[in-house]
Amino acid sequence: MQSLAGRLSNLATTKKIVFMSFTAFIFNLSFSIILTSAKPYLDKMDPTAGTDFLGLFIAAQPLAQLIFSPIMGYLGNKLGSVRILSMISMSFLALGFALYACVAALPEPRRWYLFAARFLIGAAGGSITLCFSYIATATTTKERTTAVSLFQMAQSSAFVVGPAIQAAFAPLGSIIPEEGESQLYFDMYTGPAWLSVILAIINVFVFLPCIFTEYNIAKEEGEYLAELAAKNNKDNNKEKPELKDPDVVGLVTCIIVFASVQFNFIFLESVATLLTMEMLGWDEQRAIVIVGIGFAAAGLYSGLIFSVMAPTSRKVGERIVMMVGIIFLLLGPVALYPYSGPPPQFRCNATESEHAALGANYFPELLIRDGIHDVWSTFEATAEEAEGNSTCRPVQSFNDTCSYNATCCIPDAGCPNCDQPWCETLPAITSGQMITGFALIVTGFPMGASMGNAVFSKILGPFPQGTWMGILGAGACLARVLCPICVTNLYSAYGTWYAFGFMTIVMAVVLIIFFIFYKRLVPYKYDDSN
Repeated sequence: MQSLAGRLSNLATTKKIVFMSFTAFIFNLSFSIILTSAKPYLDKMDPTAGTDFLGLFIAAQPLAQLIFSPIMGYLGNKLGSVRILSMISMSFLALGFALYACVAALPEPRRWYLFAARFLIGAAGGSITLCFSYIATATTTKERTTAVSLFQMAQSSAFVVGPAIQAAFAPLGSIIPEEGESQLYFDMYTGPAWLSVILAIINVFVFLPCIFTEYNIAKEEGEYLAELAAKNNKDNNKEKPELKDPDVVGLVTCIIVFASVQFNFIFLESVATLLTMEMLGWDEQRAIVIVGIGFAAAGLYSGLIFSVMAPTSRKVGERIVMMVGIIFLLLGPVALYPYSGPPPQFRCNATESEHAALGANYFPELLIRDGIHDVWSTFEATAEEAEGNSTCRPVQSFNDTCSYNATCCIPDAGCPNCDQPWCETLPAITSGQMITGFALIVTGFPMGASMGNAVFSKILGPFPQGTWMGILGAGACLARVLCPICVTNLYSAYGTWYAFGFMTIVMAVVLIIFFIFYKRLVPYKYDDSN
């Protein structure tokens, strides 16, 4: 019989990690392609939905994952295989994106069709639980941190490619068909969705038996170490040890930490495009392109961090790396506080003709026609012209702004102070603050995500990973459900201080819990001498 070391050196056992990483890459690529366009697409499909529904719209995906992750983990344990379940999950992904692309052809109100589409996409997220479970099953304890880091790096690389693909579709513009024309069209919003359908179908074929083979190295390792322990006890005239249950307190602590990491990431998804449009006054095309580039750069940066997680954790310890990640995630929202400065520019309550006159130069068309240098010059000149307009005057109240001269505000962008009166009193968040807060969160995310998963699987030891990995995924999904709903509603009703202060409090509590149970975050021990 081939030894455990021989099995680990086999090319086939390397392929198992590659296939799981490919699945995670495809899912996150499909997810990240539409990441920056969620709000503009919702506004286009249902203009009455508003910021309040945006939180529920974004939460639909993690809500489905919350339901399906533990189910998929449990079924994976029962079936002893991830193949069929992964193929079903990818089919859900294709169906969800097809619905997402066809919403315009459905009757109004369309917000709930978009909700249903993102719910189906989230249901496919159960495949990520299966991937984590399989990686934990198909690796030894020693190599698990490296495997999880590589897996997370594959996920993060999708956030390099995805937003870049969305930005590439931006020149197609937003199509509004005339009455009587087909409502099925290919534009900057539906194009990425159809691409995601194709990628999901490809992933279904990856799990065919002729391509993908399953292994259970963790079980072999557990049996091997149990035999060694039994032999050692026999030599020392001790009774054969029995496997004890894993440390539930340590597992719950890992779930809390991992959930808080996801909480911060979904925070970026919830507010990134929204902040650039309302605080900086960017139109939807410009916001999608530049925020997309930002997410792509962040994905590349996170990938670099993931690549050094394994050697770093071996030198300083996994718990130390996890702690540093939590601290970075705590500081991210602090950087976004509205410390000082003028309020943001307001959104126009203009007529359609005024909007057309003011918004004639859209970002993608200018980018193609004039190049990036002339585009920036155009935006700067427009801003200077608005500031120097003799008809502009200070706004005394939000009621006054609703009938305010349209040339002094921003069409389809800016802070909607008629709906959010705090826009008039709170300072605007600057681009420098956004970059700093974004960078801090993106730095902490890979540290918390990779170490949280690695420590969690090591605490479980030789026990079946599926159900517990499903619970871990469900905890993360619960955080991703609550975050967009809480943050967007706090932001809409009370402003940036409340929204970002809430995030800071959450991470402070998580850090305290981490310190309290720090000593419980250790790998499973087969006996007292191990």
